[in-house]
Amino acid sequence: MRAASPLARAARLAWLGGIAALLLVTGCQSARQFAPTYLLVPPEPVAVTPPLWGTLEVGPWNVGLRVRPIPPDTADASALQLTLWYPARGGDPTLRVHYRDYVGLSSTEEHPEATGDARLANDAVTQYEQRLIDHGVPEESTSAWLDSPMAAVPDAPPAPGRFPLVLMAQGRDQSAHHQAVLAEYLASHGYVVATIPSTTRREPPGSDLDVLATARTQAHSLERVLRFLQSDSRIDASRVAVVGHSLGARAAFLFVLAHPESAALVSLDGGLANQAGKDWLTGLPDFRADSYRVPLLHVYQEGDAAMVPDFGLLESLRGAERWRLRITGMRHLDFTSVGAASLLAPGLAPVGSSEDIARGWATMASATRGFLDANVRRRPIIPGAPPPPPSALATPDAQWSLTHWAVGQP
Repeated sequence: MRAASPLARAARLAWLGGIAALLLVTGCQSARQFAPTYLLVPPEPVAVTPPLWGTLEVGPWNVGLRVRPIPPDTADASALQLTLWYPARGGDPTLRVHYRDYVGLSSTEEHPEATGDARLANDAVTQYEQRLIDHGVPEESTSAWLDSPMAAVPDAPPAPGRFPLVLMAQGRDQSAHHQAVLAEYLASHGYVVATIPSTTRREPPGSDLDVLATARTQAHSLERVLRFLQSDSRIDASRVAVVGHSLGARAAFLFVLAHPESAALVSLDGGLANQAGKDWLTGLPDFRADSYRVPLLHVYQEGDAAMVPDFGLLESLRGAERWRLRITGMRHLDFTSVGAASLLAPGLAPVGSSEDIARGWATMASATRGFLDANVRRRPIIPGAPPPPPSALATPDAQWSLTHWAVGQP
């Protein structure tokens, strides 16, 4: 490989060092609307790392949470339920949400103006819990997951300063809670994270998808989120990154094509690099792979038959720096909060695999944050604050390996 520029090397060292450190230690609604409807374990003050975060370290900011409706626009008659995590200052730690509160938000996705209806939220949690049990997840694991205290405090006072924005594109049929653990983690390290439910949530289960049309619809929804947030003075809209899981990574890619000024794209086992639907971009006659410039990290696994890797598209994007991070021992769904919960709730994972999955998820989360730090936070978030320092590289272990393609490669 050709030698990278000093800036590229420093950026790469910074985010890879995060993986090294990890492996070495391994319009808003009111707060009461998010109050859990029933609790087995009350939350503790935010002085400890939430259990679902595992080995990840809490950043220097508290985490705030807001849920807002985005009004319909001329191209889409539906309102969107926007879930927003942000760096906060203070906030009553006794009001921290539990994971079940995120699940409860799914009850009002179709009617986001009704967010906060305790009866609807409780029904949604009960139904979700029963689906898990019906799929063989032991009740004790289900309760351990859903009752786990999280970091976010609804409507916590925002921290001073302007913060970069991360748009999070959910996978097929997924809601805000599927990436809530990762979103909280990033917010504690100085990012505003915004997500909406997957547009496929409106479709009948098991329906056939037009992949490109679905990705276009979801990319348009991300556009609506960006427009809605651009007027918020606490968000630095000049520094925007996109993180997408599964089908959401395709939507994230289309968004970045329309916004080449984007700072970074992260694909979490995304459809950008798998055999299923690999020809989805043939419907974009104006697409030119060599014109793509946005730094890209693709994190993937090789053990799930539904997501067989194919790197043809990534290889063709020779105008950009690209990284492939392979993590063994994970399934496709483990790139969501399911992976984060596998150690706390081992019934979510195949027998004997919960530790590997939890460690793999933490590696993915740490790499995502490090990649964003290197490519988005090149300017200090707080005036006068230094950027994240570079760290020494670690030798990859048996669970993960990294491939880097510089501009012009392979």
